[in-house]
Amino acid sequence: MTDITEPFDLIVVGAGAAGLATANRAVDLGGRVLLLEKGAAAGGSAALSAGILWTAPNVDVLRRIQPDGDPVLGPLVVEGYEQAVKDVRAAGVSVSEEWRDHLEWGRACKVDILDLFAKWTAKINASGGGLLTGVSDVELIIDGGKVAGVTFTHEGEEKSALGAATVLATGGFQGDPELKQKFIGNGADDIAVRSNPHSVGDGFRLGTAAGGAASRHLSGFYGHTLPSPLPVSPEVFLRLTLYFSAYGVLVNRRGLRFTDESLGDEVSNQFLVREPGQRGVLIWDDQVQQNRALAVPYPSGMALDRHGEAKKLGARTAETDTLEELVEVVASWGVDRAALAATLESYQRASDGESVALDAPLPANPSALKKGPFRAIEVQPCITIPFGGLRVDGDSRVLDRDNLPIPGLFAAGADAGGAQDLRYVGGIVFGFVFGRRAADAALAHIVRGHGADELVSAP
Repeated sequence: MTDITEPFDLIVVGAGAAGLATANRAVDLGGRVLLLEKGAAAGGSAALSAGILWTAPNVDVLRRIQPDGDPVLGPLVVEGYEQAVKDVRAAGVSVSEEWRDHLEWGRACKVDILDLFAKWTAKINASGGGLLTGVSDVELIIDGGKVAGVTFTHEGEEKSALGAATVLATGGFQGDPELKQKFIGNGADDIAVRSNPHSVGDGFRLGTAAGGAASRHLSGFYGHTLPSPLPVSPEVFLRLTLYFSAYGVLVNRRGLRFTDESLGDEVSNQFLVREPGQRGVLIWDDQVQQNRALAVPYPSGMALDRHGEAKKLGARTAETDTLEELVEVVASWGVDRAALAATLESYQRASDGESVALDAPLPANPSALKKGPFRAIEVQPCITIPFGGLRVDGDSRVLDRDNLPIPGLFAAGADAGGAQDLRYVGGIVFGFVFGRRAADAALAHIVRGHGADELVSAP
């Protein structure tokens, strides 16, 4: 049983990727850590993922992919990637060989994410601190303008714990309709959640109540399209994600294209939220089916006929010998028939090199749409994590509206926003990199407060 009557060096709210990475690093530095988790077990959304650690290979690529990303936070992730991999290996967890050109431009590796979280949790519990699960009603204790600990409910009892610093790592606000509507925009309140159910903006609300400011890029988010009208659940998160949509043609219910599909499914997914009914239709030919849709999307991914699987589960799908027949079927789903036919014709002509007015830019390598059978799936948008959150600096300190740090308060993972804009450049890696940086900064502050000159040495 964790003794909460004695003050902690660090309190971490949330035991997902960022919270566990923060606590692990703090333990390495000799800190006594209390880790509070709302769910029944540690892991958060990362425990539902494929366990891929990835980001841009260098800062030049990062700036090309995400020119409006935070100029400080983004490069720190790129520069911290190798240390994050070292931290995983130090836990004795398997790590794959590095993949180059992941999603065509990134660097990546696959880690045994569940084994990693189990080992980090055991280490934290054996360190003199510990993990408490099933925690609710967390509030920050503010003493003299500084965050000095937390109050919370655990096993039906109201409790409190004091700590020299507190890190918010609750996983974002994707599960909260109010915050999605407020920041992402009209209609975003009911978009499906492709993550754990407990990330409902607790960290954001705690941080802003303590004076923290919101970050930039509050309307951006990471997620993927999934077949419609299927319910979104962990059983379909990875199996039916339509990564290959970058090679098809995506239209809205007006029958019009609304994005350059080659920017990636995660970009199309964001734009889809703002389209009529938040539904679209993905169309592709048999060349894309054989070369892309049936292919393994990344080295550890699964080869699967996602069109066939979606059909079995009740999604709206079509497979026809001609595009004309496909238009008729898709029109029966509520898509404008005439506009769709015109869109596909213009797209084909532009693909052949003709100068044609288009509703969205032609992809660099457009699908020819010439080889049958032709296929279509109705798609819906989903959110995994928001790009916006609390405003932080490079040491994960929560900042107020004057960009001054709130004493004793840090944020990491999806609770710390602003680093990413429209394009996605990593998820778990952000939690690992900034979790480590939060622990370093928080414990450096504690050590200096006791008169020491240097941070406790640790591997």
